[in-house]
Amino acid sequence: MKLTLILAACSTLAAAAVTESTASFAATENMSFPQDVFISSRYHRLWCHRSYCVSRSLRYVLAALGAGQLQWFVLWWMQHHRARHRYLDTGKDPYDARRELFYSHVGWLIGYAPETWGSVNLSDVERDPVVIWQRRYCDHVLWHDWDGGLWYAGLLRGYLHAHITFLVNSVAHHTGSQPYSTSQTARYNALVALITSGEGYHNFHHRFPSDYRNGRHWYDFDPSKWLIWACGKLGLAWELTVTSEEEIERVIVSVRHRTLRKGNSDDSVIDNHDMRELHATGHRLPSMTWDDFQQQTSTGRCLISIAGQICDVTDFIHSHPRGSDVLQNAIGKDATDLFSSSKHSTNAHRLLLSMRVAVIGTSSAFKVE
Repeated sequence: MKLTLILAACSTLAAAAVTESTASFAATENMSFPQDVFISSRYHRLWCHRSYCVSRSLRYVLAALGAGQLQWFVLWWMQHHRARHRYLDTGKDPYDARRELFYSHVGWLIGYAPETWGSVNLSDVERDPVVIWQRRYCDHVLWHDWDGGLWYAGLLRGYLHAHITFLVNSVAHHTGSQPYSTSQTARYNALVALITSGEGYHNFHHRFPSDYRNGRHWYDFDPSKWLIWACGKLGLAWELTVTSEEEIERVIVSVRHRTLRKGNSDDSVIDNHDMRELHATGHRLPSMTWDDFQQQTSTGRCLISIAGQICDVTDFIHSHPRGSDVLQNAIGKDATDLFSSSKHSTNAHRLLLSMRVAVIGTSSAFKVE
């Protein structure tokens, strides 16, 4: 607990030590709150998780503002964050929470070794003209007051905000409750949420990564959520992804049920009741030969095969948390190993099973639409 408090307070202590360039430092402090929102709502929820959409012109503005937070560029941010979600709590997780609090907070940067991170697909953003523009032109932003801009609005501000962001990687994976998932280290921490503009509701985010909200309730302190919602009302953002209340409540009840049962509090395992429920209609699925499967994909349908079952991912392909190319590259193929190699939640399994349209068989009873 002492280490947690030290990490949470380190930025405040650094600020208290500053006695010169009061005007520059005051401006730095006044920018602290929007900085959190820039990273949270832009780099994280817009680019990494595609939780909502905005016009290209607004994306240029958001990319420029994000570059001013001194956390590198969109492409670098997405690389380590997508690796975090895909390889959570494994040796390929860039800030593996199992390696103690200090490592997941800032140690992963002290011993910076990106070659040890798990590989992720970034082709969807590598082609993005906004991301290319940001990398090319947003290297340096300085004030006319160059020394104040460099030290206070630049380095000190970046130092303060970096520690604020790192609290999500460290404290939010060590301290707090787990109402939505107990299969990974992410926690629900209101204090971290207050400091990071809503990113501390991390247990919800890791269970429902595509949801544009981190704080589920209207009263949860999540300024990024409020900003995205306001942009949606003004027509500046659209397709805001929201998980249904029915699904959220089902998950909460399921986690509570498993927690009460001795010897099994891991919600990554679908229990027998869920399996019976999910497979109840399996015998009614039509069969499809492999040749028919291939022919259907050639007509434009986004079909993949997992464990002998054909799933239609047409409506989901652009909502995948790791980008559309992950599923695009699997169309018309056996994606069993691809699905099994990632740590999917019960919710992901249920979603996959809801997309089933046929099973692979020696004869075809599948109706071509």
